Amino acid sequence: MISEKDVAKGRVLISACAIIEVEGEVLMMYEGDLPYHNWWVLPGGYVKPDETIEQTVAREIEEETGLKIASTRLIGIYQDFLTHKGEPINYIIIAYEAKVVGGRIIFSKEATAYKWISIQEALESSEIPSVFKTILKDFGKQKSTKWFQRRKKLL
Repeated sequence: MISEKDVAKGRVLISACAIIEVEGEVLMMYEGDLPYHNWWVLPGGYVKPDETIEQTVAREIEEETGLKIASTRLIGIYQDFLTHKGEPINYIIIAYEAKVVGGRIIFSKEATAYKWISIQEALESSEIPSVFKTILKDFGKQKSTKWFQRRKKLL
């Protein structure tokens, strides 16, 4: 049980998202719901109390996009500080890289449009929240570091 003194004032929300990259472009969705209504974001959503983060990623991606995915690795853990009706919200986002293993893209109330975009285009866009740009920037750095490490082993 959590003691009363340990209960957070305001709200803390935890979500998970996935970077799905195909041929150098990542899948972005136009958010039809809060908290990033009318922004381009990485697909994902809130963690339920009875599921693991990996289960959240798989469930949310399928609900929002129709795609079945397998999480391949953790990219990082990020924070965004939002407000709702004057109340602070500490929004924690756990980002994974994922690969598509089935399904096809569908539209939903949460995702009203999709696009494939390069990381560089995403970083330059004014329609993507800064927290998602940070996630994509880290993904790009990790990819280039991984490539360099593989190449170094071959030399």
